[in-house]
Amino acid sequence: VINWDKGKAVNFLLELLGLNNCDDVLPIYIGDDRTDEDAFYVLREGNRGYGILVSSAPKESNAVYSLRDPSEVNLIFN
Repeated sequence: VINWDKGKAVNFLLELLGLNNCDDVLPIYIGDDRTDEDAFYVLREGNRGYGILVSSAPKESNAVYSLRDPSEVNLIFN
């Protein structure tokens, strides 16, 4: 069994791409699932980026921001 989660995947990708300590890169992770919490935590705890939870119901999360539904995600990038 491989001990792996989405937070470890975020760390791995940032290190692999050489972006782990870049001041001019701002990772944004958007997720809607409990398994995304590990990625939200990694970004928040290390002050390395922002997690955005997409959920129709308010809930406790490690994400810094939340959106109500996927259509609001489009508003961020338009």
